[in-house]
Amino acid sequence: MQRGKALNRYIDYYLGIPLLNILATFKVRQTYPENPKLVGLLFNPALGDTLLASAATQDIRSLFPTAKLILFAATSNVAAARLLPGIDEIDVLPITRPYDAIKKLRQSKLDLMLDFTSWQRITALYSLMSRAKYTVGFDRKGQFRRRAYDRTVPHLGNCHELDNLRRFTSSLGAQTAHAPRLMIADDCKQSDTPQRNDLVVFHAWASGTKSYLREWPNDNWVALAKQLMATGRRFIITGSLSDAKRCEELKIQISKAGIPVDILIGQNGIEEIARTLQSASLLVSVNTGIMHLGAILGVPTVALNGPNSADRWGPVGLCIANVPTSDGSGGYLDLGYEFRKINAMEKISVNDVVRYAQKIQRVSKNNGI
Repeated sequence: MQRGKALNRYIDYYLGIPLLNILATFKVRQTYPENPKLVGLLFNPALGDTLLASAATQDIRSLFPTAKLILFAATSNVAAARLLPGIDEIDVLPITRPYDAIKKLRQSKLDLMLDFTSWQRITALYSLMSRAKYTVGFDRKGQFRRRAYDRTVPHLGNCHELDNLRRFTSSLGAQTAHAPRLMIADDCKQSDTPQRNDLVVFHAWASGTKSYLREWPNDNWVALAKQLMATGRRFIITGSLSDAKRCEELKIQISKAGIPVDILIGQNGIEEIARTLQSASLLVSVNTGIMHLGAILGVPTVALNGPNSADRWGPVGLCIANVPTSDGSGGYLDLGYEFRKINAMEKISVNDVVRYAQKIQRVSKNNGI
């Protein structure tokens, strides 16, 4: 269940709440298992949420070193799920087919079901119906899902999502010192001393309903490329298959300014993009999964957050910068779908992005990142 699909959210809310709470009436509370052998994990299906959850999978692995950890992924985040450390098995869960999803969960015969999703009633329902011996999930005010679980953990909107994940694992007794980390294939593995080429990566595209409210005008990207251009510097525009046409349009606009630019479409999963990012000196991205990917990999990352709050959903990494809006109109999204009519992205100036980019590149160079 993705944040961007309004119809799915409508059904999930108005049908999911009464159905979930009727079924929860018959739930018998269970006792927490001391030594679970089979542990199931569910995360929010967006790419960025899944990458941040790499901290939680390390926490859980440290807490249950001998247990088998099964991550139930949606089709939208299975590629990202493969990068998470500590996971023994990944099983694609057909989120929009309740009968098949519940059947798959029951066949796993879980000792412990950990549902890290924050607002979806459908995932709470699946946890309730999974027949796991014990279930834990987030309790978010106004989402009416707490009765699905044997134990709940408060989910808050006044902190970074990484802090919510850590609150969850801490409630189980885990040590929460792990930073987000990804398991990248040997041919594009993160190095302690990466060789940064004079390559600048632009990721201009968001996804989901009203994604345009998280995107920057093409003219601004062209102006940014002009100001960042230097002798020997190259530019790459990244995107998914659905972004290919727009990538080509932006490439044409930047090329007309005499700037060398290529396109990288992640046709073989995000590891292909990870390989390129690790050789880049700078990533400038709207607030989306590629932003989190670059930041976690240690790439100097400039985030254009717009409606996203940097404190709530900003990048997490060693070398990051969040560009604010000029009038303070941004930073209002909490669960990720509460858009207003204003376009906060238009209030991010090219000059401010250049200033943050130059600053973070100096920091990166001075610290050997």
